[in-house]
Amino acid sequence: MTAKYEPLRLALESAPSDEPVSFTFAELDELVGGLPTSARNHRPWWANTFSHSRPHALAWMSLGRRVSEVRFGEAVVFSPADADAEVPGGTTSATRRSGSAAILDGVSALAAVLKRADYETVLHAVAAHTVFLHPDTVDQSKGSALFRLVRDPTRRGKFDTLPDGRSVMYDDNTGPTLAFLWAAEGAKGRDVQYNHVWGDPRNPDTYTALWNLCATPAFLAKTTDGSNHPEVVRLLRYRAFDLFGRVPAGEEKPVRPSGYESLTWLPAPEPVNDLEAVLRRRLADAPRSRPAVSARRLGWAYSNGPDSTIGEG
Repeated sequence: MTAKYEPLRLALESAPSDEPVSFTFAELDELVGGLPTSARNHRPWWANTFSHSRPHALAWMSLGRRVSEVRFGEAVVFSPADADAEVPGGTTSATRRSGSAAILDGVSALAAVLKRADYETVLHAVAAHTVFLHPDTVDQSKGSALFRLVRDPTRRGKFDTLPDGRSVMYDDNTGPTLAFLWAAEGAKGRDVQYNHVWGDPRNPDTYTALWNLCATPAFLAKTTDGSNHPEVVRLLRYRAFDLFGRVPAGEEKPVRPSGYESLTWLPAPEPVNDLEAVLRRRLADAPRSRPAVSARRLGWAYSNGPDSTIGEG
């Protein structure tokens, strides 16, 4: 790796190793002193392969990360790779991060539990315990994110302007959770996690988009982040596309996984007849929530600008 990309490696190293990290192109430019032209418009530049002609890839691969999403002109997402994936230097990513052998392998433990529960594969278990919203409900959002929120728990509740000029409010995953629950007209169950199918938390076009959300019990939720089960991510992306026909801008349509027809999915909640009316009622009931505050100040999917009709409580 050339010295040019060392600041990127250090920035990734300082982030939580088990969470996706997103950098805007402006942030990447600042880190490395300017990206080459090929990085701005050529997806193979971001491929997760290392060679002497691609020293930049070592910046993320040496830490056991992979580039999972690229939105040209906007952001790049670096996700944790499979913990058993080999990284340059001949070690696994888990050993590279910790420097010693693992005392417990959660992936193997989960596989053993699921096998005893008679699930053929992890994919069968995920399908059996994952809920997506009803397509008739999601269609009423016309593919738009409901609220102008992005994720940054350290700055939740604060407003900012993105490099493309759009104003957003920072959130800590409460916004997507409420969006899902409100659209389902349901309450949050015990030990449930609300997950993004496509993982860029700084993309306001997908962060609260109903077609990008699903719910899983907490004991399976870790499989959805792709760090140890990339096959689960591929499955959920195809499932979302199969149900809703949408992918983030710039992403290719997902490939149908082998054996998809054999999976049994949990049924979706009953569709709502008027999604906008349901959401307005919920916003009125929670006027101090970040979705409500951001809708009043920035607008939302059902307004052309700031929506003063949403009361402050």
